[in-house]
Amino acid sequence: MRRPTLFLERSPEAPHEPESVVDAPLIRFDAFSIDQRIFGWVRLTADRLTDLLNAHEEIELDNAQIEQLTDARVAWIDRLVVNRDRLIAVRAGGPQGDPARWQRLRLHPLVVRAGLYRIGGYLHARPGLAPLAEVQDRPKMIPLSSAWLEYWVNGRREAQWVGTILFNRDRAESIEVVGEGDLGVDG
Repeated sequence: MRRPTLFLERSPEAPHEPESVVDAPLIRFDAFSIDQRIFGWVRLTADRLTDLLNAHEEIELDNAQIEQLTDARVAWIDRLVVNRDRLIAVRAGGPQGDPARWQRLRLHPLVVRAGLYRIGGYLHARPGLAPLAEVQDRPKMIPLSSAWLEYWVNGRREAQWVGTILFNRDRAESIEVVGEGDLGVDG
């Protein structure tokens, strides 16, 4: 039995040089608006996702997916521009910023209510500043660590631990400093 033989001929090839060099990484974007959950990938052009969201009124997402919270219907969109003011919360991922800029901060348990959402976690505040004053002193998107998020989809309660979450101060209906025992998802 004879084996088949493949002959490859060398052809001249032009060097491949991309038209642009990407210098900012793509990071996962998972956000919650009034009535939708928005997934996608965003180009991180800042040290942290918090900085990116606070610096831009609109965020462009690639390969976006939108889930309607009223009926759990999902749609895919190649490119989507999201207005920051429509966002209630964003799950934070990616780098934590420049360690040289980190400060000693106090942790304060907070619960935030906004529309269909309850968000809980720890605000990292400067010593000597009241937590709610710290919230008012910061840009719109504020991070909470060891955070959870609760919302309703298609009439069902969804609750999940999310790590770090950014909430939009301007969309919050209430922001409450709570005791450690009142920080739980079922609280």
